[in-house]
This record gives sequence, structure tokens and C-alpha cells, in this order.
Amino acid sequence: MKDKLVLAFKKFVYYHFNVFDYRGKKAVKSVLEITKQEEQTFENSKYTVGILKENWHLHSSYISAIQELKISYRVIDFFTENWLEDLKSKPIDFLIARPSVQYTPWKDMFDNRLKLLNDSYDVPVFPNYDELWIWESKLRTLDWLKINDLPHPTSHIFYDYNELIQFSNNCDYPIVYKASSGSGTSGVKILDNSSQLKNVAKKVFNSGLRSYRKHKLDKEHGFVILQNYLDDVKEWRIIRIGDYYFGFEKLKSGEFHSGSQNFGYGMPPLKCLDLVKEVTDKYDFKYVDIDVFITNKGEYLINEIQPYFGQKDDRELLNIDGESGRLTHNDVTKSWDFEKGEFCRNNLCNLRILEMIKTVVN
Repeated sequence: MKDKLVLAFKKFVYYHFNVFDYRGKKAVKSVLEITKQEEQTFENSKYTVGILKENWHLHSSYISAIQELKISYRVIDFFTENWLEDLKSKPIDFLIARPSVQYTPWKDMFDNRLKLLNDSYDVPVFPNYDELWIWESKLRTLDWLKINDLPHPTSHIFYDYNELIQFSNNCDYPIVYKASSGSGTSGVKILDNSSQLKNVAKKVFNSGLRSYRKHKLDKEHGFVILQNYLDDVKEWRIIRIGDYYFGFEKLKSGEFHSGSQNFGYGMPPLKCLDLVKEVTDKYDFKYVDIDVFITNKGEYLINEIQPYFGQKDDRELLNIDGESGRLTHNDVTKSWDFEKGEFCRNNLCNLRILEMIKTVVN
């Protein structure tokens, strides 16, 4: 009851005050000492790396990492009119993108310009375009999973109001409504009956529906995503960075696993690891995490794919028998090898950069 009251109060504040802009200013202020250094040259650096500026300065972890690694870099601002001239003004060996996805026009801009770079600019971009394209878009992710015949929870996308209303009269409840964008559970609702689903449908197909953490103008309109409710499932997050893997269990808090900030550690299920390796190898996804549901029927279902995820500190993302570390796949023995150590510094950005360099060199 207490958690529901806190959430209700939080939603009231978000809906009635300009919290979005406040959050952005607060985020920028917290890392300004890091991000104000927009270019640095190291004498012995073999590379110069371009880092795309993130509007809330979430690229700060890359700056911290690249300074520690003593690799030359410069920050390029996609938000300016002369972004392309800035990009071409000095040579870079590769480009790192951490798109701004908090506001749909920002994500659209990154998607559009990264597509142009992917097709017409001869500099590698990491993560690659396909990894970034499906991020923060459940619409894209779901269609991508379907067309590639990958295991995922049974889901439905409706662009037609009447078709949705007909579905609402016959589907099984509860059923889960998911906004296309939004982190944690901010855009997720469990609907218990047809009246609740029809109420959502009317809002979405009329004035639009806004997740409480989004910009006041950022409403989803004209489509509804539904997912069959899965009871009693476990959820593991498996992270791949280059050739290395990490993983932890997302423990349930209340109705949801996402956003709970409760984690379980240990050796991830081998079927989870094998599924993630198979998918990321096939589609050249080297900088993603994949959230996998394990159902009480023994199914392994992909719930989310994203190149970046919420990580509030440098906590290690794999811990087996009290030891932090990372996993690699032994292609000869078809087994997983554990290497002890701490590898998640600066939200994994040190490791990301080193693995990106390996790719460029090879």
C-alpha cells in the first residue's frame, strides 16, 4: 500500500509540474565538471575518438573512461545546426553514440542522423545502427523479434481502434499495456478487464497517453501494444560487451521486475547465456543487454533488447560465489569460462571502448 501511495504522489507531481526539465538540468549539473572538457589530446594515443553529446550529459561516463585510458577524443554535438561540419572538421577513427531517448523528437533526430552516417559516412559507429535503432522502441523491438522468429512473450500491436475493441471483448485478462518508450515500469499497466483496456484505447486513439516521466508534449497516439500476462516468471538480464558477458537476475518488486532495483547474483542459466550469444552473434549485436523471461513451463523468452540500461553506479554486473568477474564463451569446449575481476568501471564504458578498438583494429 505504501509503495502505491508513493507512486501515486510521484505521478501527481510529474503530471502537474515541469519535472522533465528539472531532471535534465539536475543530470547535467551533476556531471558538468566531467563534460565541460569536450576535447583532449594524449601524446601517446594511437586513436582519436568522437563522442556524440547526449542532451542530459549521459555521455559523461565515456569521457571519464576515455580520460582514464588516455585516448584522445572530442565531443560532437548532434543538436547543433552545423553538426556535420563539426563532425568532418577533424579526423576521428570511430564514433561513439549514446543517443538521447528521453524525448521522442530527440530520439528521432539521432535515428535519422545515425542512419545517414551508417549509409554514407566512412567512420565506424558504436554501438551499430541496428542496435541503436530498436532501442527505446517496443514497437520496433516487437516487430523485429517477430520477423526474425525469435522467442518472445505473445504480444499484439493495434493501429486500428475497432480491431482493438473487438480484441478487448475476447482476450484473456489480465493483460499488459506497454508504452513503446519509457524505462522501468513508467509506461506499463496491468489491465484486469475489458473496461480498463477500452479506457486506455479511448485515450490513446483520441488525446494520446503520456507516461508520467515523459515530456509533457510527448504522448503516444494511434497505436497500442499489449503483451500476454505471464505469471510466476523469472527475469535475467544478460549483457554482452564485445566478447564478454555479464548477468544478474532482476528480482520482482510488487507486480514488476523492471525498475525494482533488486538483483540476484550467481551463475546465469546456461540456456540464457546460449540464447543471448546465438542472437547477438547472428545479428552482430556486440554492445547490448537482453532481458530474458524464464516461464514456469521452461520457456526462454526475449523481453527487451537495449544497448544501454539504467546503472546508477559502478556496481559489478556478475558475481559468482562472492567473486565479481565476467564470462567468455569457449568455442572449442562449448562452455562458459569465468574470469575474476572488476570490469564495470564507468558504467562499463572502459570495457566498451577497449572492445570497440579491438573491432576497429581487426
